[in-house]
Amino acid sequence: MYKIPLNSQGWKKERPVVVILSGAGLSAESGIPTYRDPQSNWKTTNAFDAEEAKRNPQLFLRETNERIREWKDAKPNAAHSAIADFTRRLRDRASILHITQNIDALSEDAGDTSVFHLHGSILKSRCQHCGAHFPRLAPYSLEDVCPACGKSDGAVRPDIVLFGDVPYGMDWIPGVIRQADIFIAVGTSLLVYPAAWFVVEAMEHGCLDRILITKDLPDELFTDPGHIDLDEADSLFEYTKFFRGSAARILPQVLEGIAWEIESRLSPKLLP
Repeated sequence: MYKIPLNSQGWKKERPVVVILSGAGLSAESGIPTYRDPQSNWKTTNAFDAEEAKRNPQLFLRETNERIREWKDAKPNAAHSAIADFTRRLRDRASILHITQNIDALSEDAGDTSVFHLHGSILKSRCQHCGAHFPRLAPYSLEDVCPACGKSDGAVRPDIVLFGDVPYGMDWIPGVIRQADIFIAVGTSLLVYPAAWFVVEAMEHGCLDRILITKDLPDELFTDPGHIDLDEADSLFEYTKFFRGSAARILPQVLEGIAWEIESRLSPKLLP
């Protein structure tokens, strides 16, 4: 367990608000590839571009079916389990929101009840005609029929946010982030907006503990922070603590330390 001395001497409300933002690195060790190569270049197909999906819905559905097949045997790793355990442990002592950029179902498989999918979920479908949301109908085909309005001919699609679409929850997520006492980002590139901006919103509204966990932290952060290229990650310096390493290795220890700190403040007599 890492000891996590918190900067904040108290919470904004009676119970602390903890916001966890996760990216593709959370699921990487479960065998689900990230969207970037080691040089941070995109390695995604155009099939998941919003405009291209409209032009070629059959390709979009075929690529979706391929990912469903590829991911069917993936299991939660220690990072997914750590968030689920953290939520269960502090359910009566903290308000916890896990915002994930991932569309896989590994957080739910681990028992995480705090997760919200910013980019939608492979577990669900929606109708492009009437807007209805319902459990996944897969494998997908152009002939699938919407159970709400009866439309077919490509009306049913996976309920995921494509490149060029507006992420889900943007009407209420900023309001929660403004209340955050602790903000944790894990396995995210800091290059995708609006998620990369969340830490700035938290900082500007008084969140004093902003923690970043990623394998891709530049060496200069630890040796010569003045020479980091801020065009590559302009929100990097909004964080107050940094941990370099895999989510599965680092996140369980960080969350254990934060849980202990919260419990020691709320119930000091109960701790050794």
